[in-house]
This record gives sequence, structure tokens and C-alpha cells, in this order.
Amino acid sequence: MKRKKIIMSWSECRVEIGPTGANDAMATQLVSVGTTNDKSTSLSTSDGETLTAKASGGKTVAEEEGEPEVVITTRVKEMDFDTEKMLTGAVISTDGDELDVKTNIVQGEFSVKVTPKNIGAQGVKAPKCSVKFRPGSSEDEGSYVDLTFKIIETEDGLLYKKFRVKKTDWADPTFASDLTAGGGS
Repeated sequence: MKRKKIIMSWSECRVEIGPTGANDAMATQLVSVGTTNDKSTSLSTSDGETLTAKASGGKTVAEEEGEPEVVITTRVKEMDFDTEKMLTGAVISTDGDELDVKTNIVQGEFSVKVTPKNIGAQGVKAPKCSVKFRPGSSEDEGSYVDLTFKIIETEDGLLYKKFRVKKTDWADPTFASDLTAGGGS
């Protein structure tokens, strides 16, 4: 049996988001979160709750593993005001030079799509996620926002879909500049 070629998946990822649709559908309009830090985008799982039944004397008689928690994380460099407004409801001044921040809590659920640059690599589409928004600044990195997308099961039981990246996934001219400008993870 011939082995399939291994394609490194998460190099220079484009991360897109949009409000989750009706009935937990994937957002129909997705926008880029902006330029992500090098090697900052990841998908990880952590153990879910384990239920254990014990008999007298502390002997385990049954154990059931709960569904693991699945999370996508990324760090966005110098997030633009429009994206922050979409996530937190912040208010942009009329001249566009100031942003009134009243909360860093994201209301509602968002869909997220992670598209690696390599054709044939595996990307991820999660229709329903809760989002943590954690802004920061440092002398090394300037302004940044850490985004954490906790994937939530949809009404029909879907956590996320994996997809193979095609050339057409990068054909949108609005994203061509993401790769040439050093965007990616």
C-alpha cells in the first residue's frame, strides 16, 4: 500500500470568523481576524469530565469518559477597530481614530474557519464557538489580541468539519495580500 504524502497543515493560516447562523449553521459571511502571529494558531483538545462509579471500599466498577473540550487559539497583531467592534461591540469614533471599549466580553456565538496555506492540508470549520477576547500590548509585539474559540456542539451534533485546502480557498483576492504581507500563523 502506497503511503499518502504528508502535507504540513498549519503553516501560515488564515483565520476567519462570522456570527453563527440560524439553527447553529456556519456563518455565511466570514471576515479575516487580521494578521496572526507566527506559529500562534492551534487546535487542541483537553479531557472532558470523567464519570466514575465506585463500589464499597472505593473500588471502581464503571467509568465513562465525557466529550473532550476542543479549542482553537490564535494571536492577532494590531487588530483593526472594525473587527474588535464586531466581537465586543466597541464604538468607533466618527473620524475612525479612536475606539471606545466598554467590555472585552464577546456576546453570542461565532463560526470560525482556519485555512492553512498549503494546498491539500487539513483546515477546520467550526460553526458554533464561544469566544474569549484578551487584548494586550508589549514592547516586543505592540498591540495584540489573543482569541480563544471554544467549539460548541451544534443542534445536530456537529463539533467541527475538517476540509482539504484547495487552490480556490486562496483565490479570493482580498486574502492574497495576507500571504504576501507576512500574514499567517
